[in-house]
Amino acid sequence: MSVLKKQGIFFSNLKAIQEQTVTYALSQNGEAHNNKELEKILYGATYETIYRFLELIDGYYTDEIELDLIDKETGESMRQSTAFHDICADYLID
Repeated sequence: MSVLKKQGIFFSNLKAIQEQTVTYALSQNGEAHNNKELEKILYGATYETIYRFLELIDGYYTDEIELDLIDKETGESMRQSTAFHDICADYLID
């Protein structure tokens, strides 16, 4: 499987995590479940959290650390010539 395909799987799973988190937060208060403004705020907050985490991996959040995600099957970097935080918006809801 290509690195680009695995990146897509990675980001699809991040999107699922974001959606599950927002759904969970909204379900904690039955009245809030249909609150579109609160839903928008939660998607924005989760997007920013994930985006900042990806900046940390990419070495943009602080110059003290830069990380990588390695495909265990191939030993290849999942970041191949791309910064994760740059492609985050293509997958996640903000």
